[in-house]
Amino acid sequence: MRAIKALGLCLACVSMAGGIVAEGGTDSASRAYPPQILRDTEIRVLPRTRPDRQYQLHIGLPASFKANPTKKYPVVFVTDGYYDFPLVLATYSNLSYDRTVPEAIVVGLGYAGDNPDYERLRMDDLMPMALLVGRAGNSAGGGQADRFLDMIETVAIPFLEREYRADPGHRMLVGCSSGGLFALYALFTRPHLFQGYVAASPFVSELWQYEDEFARSGETVDARVFLSTGEFEPPSYHNSILLFDQRLSARKYFKGGYRFLNIENMRHVGEKAEAFTQGLQYVFEATAPESGVSAERFGADPTREVYEIVFSSLPPFRDKSQWSPDQLDAMSRHRQSLEEQLKAGKIIMILQTPDGNAKEFSSVLMRAKDRDEAGRFAAAEPAVSSGLVTFEVIPLTGSHASQGK
Repeated sequence: MRAIKALGLCLACVSMAGGIVAEGGTDSASRAYPPQILRDTEIRVLPRTRPDRQYQLHIGLPASFKANPTKKYPVVFVTDGYYDFPLVLATYSNLSYDRTVPEAIVVGLGYAGDNPDYERLRMDDLMPMALLVGRAGNSAGGGQADRFLDMIETVAIPFLEREYRADPGHRMLVGCSSGGLFALYALFTRPHLFQGYVAASPFVSELWQYEDEFARSGETVDARVFLSTGEFEPPSYHNSILLFDQRLSARKYFKGGYRFLNIENMRHVGEKAEAFTQGLQYVFEATAPESGVSAERFGADPTREVYEIVFSSLPPFRDKSQWSPDQLDAMSRHRQSLEEQLKAGKIIMILQTPDGNAKEFSSVLMRAKDRDEAGRFAAAEPAVSSGLVTFEVIPLTGSHASQGK
């Protein structure tokens, strides 16, 4: 029974003091400052579906939501909204900026009311089996996952589709620990409700029977599934996830894709930041604006590569007061030439020291067929041909840099 109790303790994630809005403290200094509030977020209380609890949604809206009143957005559902909504929202914003995921609505699942008993409620709702611990068989909660999943399907999802233009064809479910358990439980019991599942460090001890029953049903899963564990989680907990991965890897029912990640040097809760990052990117990979982690932001052209040309004024000409009129004119024409070619689309970007700086430096990013073409472009610039400036050509999409004249 000690092992069961230890596993039960693993299910309680570290809570965030203050939740979504940082509450003021009891001292006068804390009360003097406004709370920290996440921008573009809302809290919506759902209609009561049962007498012993009421659910609320922590909703993070994409930047373009108000500007596109007819657009529908994917939804990322996050179990443990009180704990993980800020983390998943920030993670998703980073990935969206990198264009490796599409814009989406992030929704944390939580409980309304003043000071709800969050640990008890989450244990009840996220675990499909009741957890009995100790010789007396005392219940530590659980056993109501089906009711919670039913609330999500019949209340939360219709509400989001009606009020927030949620796309019914792109729903993802993300959770850690008992939240990861719930994500996989949803996968095995209602496999078509979500199109992607991220289960970070799930408590898989409750899943063996559900997984086996699903495997024997002959059904397949079109969704993408991501599973992870931390390298330094408690050994029995960690090993159970490794064994569960072996079982899933051997099954033939994953059609959308399956990935497992053993996150190095992390324990139970610390691993979820990396798990959420990798998992969200994986489940959205097919719909990302730019596929892969190294997508080229400067435009794709298989016939041309990206080069940086670094222009530096030569040491004898660092003192502008010593320049001749012809040299001043050459440097002015150098700047003007780069700006004209930027406007014409021949180069991508200019970096330039400001006027009045004693040292004249500039760089340009451009697409060229090869290094020689980029070098010819640089050599033709007025300040280079006048002997004021030297240059270096650096192939950003190739394997080697080359020194120019």
